[in-house]
Amino acid sequence: MSVIEHITLRLKDGVTAEEFSRANAIVESEYLPAQPGFNLGSRVTTVDDGLWDISLRWDSAWDLDASMAAFMDAPATQEYLALVDASTMTMDRRVEVASPAAPRLDHACRLYLQGIRDGDVRRAVEAYTGDRYTQHSTGVRDGVEGFVEFFDVFVQRNPVRDIELVRSFVDGRFVFIQAAQDINNGEARWVTTDLFDTDGNEKIIEHWDVIHELGGPNPGGHTQVDGSTEIADLHLTEANKAVVRRLLTEAFIETPTASFDEFISAETYINHNPDAPDGLAALVEMDRAARESGQTLYYPEVHRIIGQGNFVVSFAHQIWNGSGFASFDIFRLVNGLIFEHWDNVEVLPDPADLVNSGKF
Repeated sequence: MSVIEHITLRLKDGVTAEEFSRANAIVESEYLPAQPGFNLGSRVTTVDDGLWDISLRWDSAWDLDASMAAFMDAPATQEYLALVDASTMTMDRRVEVASPAAPRLDHACRLYLQGIRDGDVRRAVEAYTGDRYTQHSTGVRDGVEGFVEFFDVFVQRNPVRDIELVRSFVDGRFVFIQAAQDINNGEARWVTTDLFDTDGNEKIIEHWDVIHELGGPNPGGHTQVDGSTEIADLHLTEANKAVVRRLLTEAFIETPTASFDEFISAETYINHNPDAPDGLAALVEMDRAARESGQTLYYPEVHRIIGQGNFVVSFAHQIWNGSGFASFDIFRLVNGLIFEHWDNVEVLPDPADLVNSGKF
């Protein structure tokens, strides 16, 4: 069971939120990842009265205690400590009771972070995969040896691998992860979206992914990974999945039978597509112009839809301008309508170049 460290604090007089955020980013990027047992991220929020609320997850109370003992003297924490009013700090810890979904998510995250980010390739893939490991990632063969063959070379070629797991959702035996990768200090930046199937022992048995260049802000000022992350409305999971399925199979088809406004909010639609502005009206206009120019975007087949509360993820075959793509789309819904959208697409490889059974 994980241990949640919960901290509240206020800043010294005159310190701005921007200054503290920069110092906290140093702690998150340099100090925390080096601490044994730090478990996959932190959550930092503030409220109007200047109270900061921070939550960190650790594998055990022992790991938390060791980190606390080292925190005050670590070089990466000094700027942070200089900005905080120590007299206002409070800290408590809570034991997190694992849900049945937790081991599946943990195995997928650890395959990513231990195996790829930390370079412990063979040990990670052997620990977190099951009796089979069917692979759909371009260029990666099936099985443990296929993973090792590909990522041993990747790790050697790319000594600096900064990977942030941005969003993760679990639906039954399926786990989804969206990640941002910075390779060799900006030499390459990718957004990756991954879907994992797991067995009865919560081990990974199949993997699909889409990888695309991670760019800057789009016309609406959003990136491919920023925006909402908080999961809510768990009781609406199936209803929200049904909304997304209808959107893709009725409105986003070659000959639509429904309009976008049946599924997408006319008041708020935040679009993280690299080329798209916000708003339902902008989406409708983009679709109209594409269809008139013969560059229609549509989904001939939806392969998988998973959801967790207000978030739904689809994995589908997409056609745009006559070319085929593998596409992951992430939707955030409020009151039965889509309020926010992220996507990630990858051109389907030539069948002659495949080393596995293909993207789907």
